[in-house]
Amino acid sequence: MTMTTQTLPPTALPTVSTPPTAHLPSLADLLYDDSGQDLVEYALVATCIGLGTVTGVHGLAASISNYLNVVDGGFNNSLAGTF
Repeated sequence: MTMTTQTLPPTALPTVSTPPTAHLPSLADLLYDDSGQDLVEYALVATCIGLGTVTGVHGLAASISNYLNVVDGGFNNSLAGTF
């Protein structure tokens, strides 16, 4: 059994008209491109609001806890008969 090789005409060979990296943006394009900037700004604002809220709630919880301890101490003193 003999094998024959078939040659393709030159027009059937794949041609590459652009280099593989032609679709990637250059560094200069990335520096001046502002698409997606709004989304990043909203994410930063939301992060700041979230961190501020957590910090504020933590301080508020400590203040409320101290106030309730004072009230509880007042009730305990009044039940014990000492004012």
